[in-house]
Parts: sequence; C-alpha cells; structure tokens
Amino acid sequence: MENLLAGIMGLLVGLWNWTVHLNGGLQVVLVLAAVTMAGVCAIVAKRMRDPMMVETGGGVAGRTIIGIIAYVLGVAFALIALLGLAAVFAPLLGFIRP
Repeated sequence: MENLLAGIMGLLVGLWNWTVHLNGGLQVVLVLAAVTMAGVCAIVAKRMRDPMMVETGGGVAGRTIIGIIAYVLGVAFALIALLGLAAVFAPLLGFIRP
C-alpha cells in the first residue's frame, strides 16, 4: 500500500512541477480543457446510468462499466483542473519563484 501511495504522490509531484513550469497561457488552456473533459465525462456517466427502452443482458454490464470508467476519468480530470488552477495562481501567492 505504501508503494502505491508513493507512486501516486510521485505522479502528483511530477504533474505539479510540469504545470507550474508551463507558460501562463498554456496553464489556462490546460485548466479549460480539463474542466471540459470532466464535464464530458459527467455527461457520459449520467447518460450511461439512465436505462434505455430495449436492454439486453450484456448491454447493462457494458453500460455499467462505461459509467464507472467515465466517473473515474471525470474525477481525475477535475483533480487535474484544480491542480492547474492552483499552478496558475501559485506565483502570484508566492508559493514558487516565477
């Protein structure tokens, strides 16, 4: 479990360093793209949750799996958007040197 958490922390630190050292305009584009993708994932997850008129046996399982994947990706994109937004304002708040 510690190895998993250390790996996730390493990924987050790498993402933080990458977003902080991006150009300011690219940081804004990253945040907008991540927010858009999180919204798309939320729409897909909501659409997969609602039943269709004709359901087959395999259709329900496939829709459930797609809904779960869309939800997990939506959460990941939302976290990336929050990290990118923090990276936009980090130099202004004095957390890093520009």
